[in-house]
Amino acid sequence: MTFDVIIAGAGPAGATAAKVLGEAGASVLLIDKSVFPRDKPCGGGISARALARFPYLKHALENIPTSWVSKVHFESPGGFVVDYRSTDPLYLMIRRCEFDNLLYSLAQPHVETATGLVRKVVFHSDHVNVTTESGEYRSRMIIGCDGANSVVARASGLRTGNVQSDYAIDMMEETPREELSNAEGDRMYIYYRIRSHYGYGYVFPKRAHLNVGVGFKLDYYLANLRGEHYAHHQSFVEDLKSKQVLAGQSNRGHFRAFPLPISGPLPRTFADRVLLAGDAGGFVNALTAEGIYYAMVTGELAARAAIQGQLSGYERAWKQEIGDELAHSVRLQKLLLADPTRIDRIVRAASRHAPLAEILARYATGAITHAQFQRSLIRRALPIYMREKARRVFPRRVFHG
Repeated sequence: MTFDVIIAGAGPAGATAAKVLGEAGASVLLIDKSVFPRDKPCGGGISARALARFPYLKHALENIPTSWVSKVHFESPGGFVVDYRSTDPLYLMIRRCEFDNLLYSLAQPHVETATGLVRKVVFHSDHVNVTTESGEYRSRMIIGCDGANSVVARASGLRTGNVQSDYAIDMMEETPREELSNAEGDRMYIYYRIRSHYGYGYVFPKRAHLNVGVGFKLDYYLANLRGEHYAHHQSFVEDLKSKQVLAGQSNRGHFRAFPLPISGPLPRTFADRVLLAGDAGGFVNALTAEGIYYAMVTGELAARAAIQGQLSGYERAWKQEIGDELAHSVRLQKLLLADPTRIDRIVRAASRHAPLAEILARYATGAITHAQFQRSLIRRALPIYMREKARRVFPRRVFHG
């Protein structure tokens, strides 16, 4: 049997693409290396705008445990802190094993599924052959949603060369709150640069679990840190315990390390008979490290392009919707994380001015797009900046007659 589309990878990108294609009547084979529900290392946070972009999520999410965050703690390398409280929910916390299984269950009635690691993808003039651990399959095209180490991306030639400079290494644990917890279940913590290293740290509270993690740019990590992954993670946990942010013990049994693309989308995300979505195409916000929202967006757009038979239209579609914000996220990452003093200045200013704190919190949690971020800065932050600059240039003086 020849399928219209084979989708490699059944995470948020693949499951979303499968749902759209299957509901449109296409014959689809959805392949994943694991049986669902399966474990997936990830911070597990989703921007609030995902529910507006995918309205069916609101009802579907009632079937799994979720929690909303409305408080955000930002801390710069110099110890400057912004503690922002929103009147509305900012960030949705989920466990990936539960969320991914939910999306998979929404797609499954409309498609055929198979389990097995994709080993080989061969492109022919009129079809694609896919070889997995469990069998061989044939389709008219393939959508690669098989993660940061995408076999499809490599086989199609869309990803080439050494990727160390394109990736971060994220090291995290998802541990029951009975073992490791923070005081407030609706407060997330974000640390920019860890002990002045090129990286980040986070604490994401879930309904019954806590996610704690650190991430470093991979080439920086290999050149400057190396060592045992867990040792760096545990050091971060112990530091937070000393500050009374965390209580309890880290559990190495729940620790995972995984690659994360943080250099923006690949130069090309389509070729003859292939589209790339989610991590496979590099669709991760380079500053916040969030990928779930972008995975679902690109999964849907890839499916629409496949239905229309216009694969080049996929690239135009994602560039129009998320291209600018992903490009800006890369520039901001390099600008801010490369120089700790820049982060100090931003966080310090935000700690003094509530409008700046709100803009920073909403942008960092994905509640607003980059375009909205820019407009907010011009409208609300520029007057503050001008006043601060005027104070430095023209300090208040006292004249004696």
